Amino acid sequence: MGYTLPIVLVVLLALFFAVTPHLEPRLLRLRARRVTEDLRARHGFRDGSKAAWSGVTGTGWPPFHYGRRKCLDGELIGSLYGLPVRIAGYEVVTTGTRHRYGLAVVALPRPLDWFEVRGERPFSAARIPEHVPDGRVTLGVADFDAHWAVYADTSDALLTAGSRRLVETMLDAPARLNFRVRGGDLLLWVRDGWFGAAELTVCLGAALGALGLPDRSDV
Repeated sequence: MGYTLPIVLVVLLALFFAVTPHLEPRLLRLRARRVTEDLRARHGFRDGSKAAWSGVTGTGWPPFHYGRRKCLDGELIGSLYGLPVRIAGYEVVTTGTRHRYGLAVVALPRPLDWFEVRGERPFSAARIPEHVPDGRVTLGVADFDAHWAVYADTSDALLTAGSRRLVETMLDAPARLNFRVRGGDLLLWVRDGWFGAAELTVCLGAALGALGLPDRSDV
């Protein structure tokens, strides 16, 4: 009898460590499904396709720079702020752990030079080097530089990167979002997915505002 309780505790602890890695991804998927349902109900989004994402996921840039068993789910298309938007969830496996991201791509009204803002450091590990592009811009604002990394390599993009508008917009953003402009697309991504459709919408508006696009308050 004296050994029974320790054995039970060891079994329960083993079950906890065995189940936990599988439980979190399921909870994140459930939350993602609620976001897609909300986007359908509130903003009229409809089914999208995986094929539409091939040009984005094939770049090898964060968050697509590591892992295996990469997959998309919950693909939607719709419109926010008067612009075409694609939404999806993205999952990747590395060292036996599944990572999830929330993605959004906005078709911009005009192509812009490459420009990137990171509120989260891209995932790195022993065999996954940190993905750091050239063109890091330091803005000299302590609160901003401590939490955000900005990259640009052309004069037009540098004007946007060094603007007070970018600093103010990102400091007011509801999440540490990441976004990249590449040609006519604006990609947003966030680790663990979006908390809700409202957060996604506000973050998207913040990224558009940081780029100096016209005010688009109608969502």
